Amino acid sequence: MFSGPFGHPSLSVFAGFSILLVLIALLVGNLVGRRSTRSGHASESSIGSAVAAVLGLLAFMLAFTFNSAAERYAERKALLLDEVNAIGTSYLRADLLPPAERRQVRALLAEYVNVRDFDPKNVPDYNERIARSTAIQQQLWQVTRNLSDAGYEGVRLGKFLDALNEVIDFHTSRDFVGGRYRIPTPIWGALFAVTALAMFAIGFQLGTGRKGSPQVAIALALAYSVVILLIADLDRSYEGMLVVDQTPMQELNTQLQASEREALKTSVHES
Repeated sequence: MFSGPFGHPSLSVFAGFSILLVLIALLVGNLVGRRSTRSGHASESSIGSAVAAVLGLLAFMLAFTFNSAAERYAERKALLLDEVNAIGTSYLRADLLPPAERRQVRALLAEYVNVRDFDPKNVPDYNERIARSTAIQQQLWQVTRNLSDAGYEGVRLGKFLDALNEVIDFHTSRDFVGGRYRIPTPIWGALFAVTALAMFAIGFQLGTGRKGSPQVAIALALAYSVVILLIADLDRSYEGMLVVDQTPMQELNTQLQASEREALKTSVHES
């Protein structure tokens, strides 16, 4: 479901790695800076310019990566609402079908929304749910194809088919945007490399004896780590604090299951 070396570790491991990388880079930079000061090879003006340049590059990388993750997070929210609306519309437009097919389609859609209603943080059967979703889509498509072959009224069937096509399209979009698309590994690698270089530069500056507080430098470094962790959280749809709220799908599932129970009671009374 989730590929890439930066997609597998948990966020706690990811956070630990980020903080450790930052602190080690600071320490190494500090040690190298002290050694350079003793040998007389360090130039204060060149050090300050280099640190400013590297921090500017790091700020750019963080802004670029954060914007990419935030856009995908917003897209996941929009796709969830789009899929909910498409399923609900398909369920309503099943009224345009003959009675037998109407009952079959609505039962399939009720099962479909139940399959799509899951907690992103706990989906051990994700692949099975995707497979079942696809199977239900094929069953729904078969119903419409049979009606078309039988010469059912094209306008009424076409309106239902438009809604069904949207259900299929949004399923694919949510699967890829939510479950597969991630910040590419090379970008993560570049971000960590620039972060390590920037922390090394800060540590080096402190080690050369320029005025500055080590506590402030460490706080700054940890702040960068928090931003990186926030980016990782935004980039994941299955873990962390920033998971898309599934309430719209849950409410639709409740509504459709209630409708199916009422329909079942009505059919029992009629029979």
